[in-house]
Amino acid sequence: MGDYTIIMSTHFQRDRRRLVTRVNRIVGQLEAVRDLLGEDGEEEARCYEVMRQLSSIKGATRGLMAAYMDGFVRDHVRMAAEKETLDEFADELLEVIHAFQT
Repeated sequence: MGDYTIIMSTHFQRDRRRLVTRVNRIVGQLEAVRDLLGEDGEEEARCYEVMRQLSSIKGATRGLMAAYMDGFVRDHVRMAAEKETLDEFADELLEVIHAFQT
């Protein structure tokens, strides 16, 4: 992503602990789904719980992406403005947003 890798350290380092906490929560939810899929027992109850967990994972993943993008955009927009490369940054940011939406 252009010359923006230098500033990446700023938001990445600043938000690292919070982001890792979110990732760990998602990993725990994925492990719960894996365990549910391997369990014996009442299938109907398990099906509902798997769906609830998958929905939670989707929300947690979106939250992680939003938290990461917040720092990314704030730091990188400032750097792009300082370097007068806003058009290049906007193109790169739109690529990321489009990838996230699919």
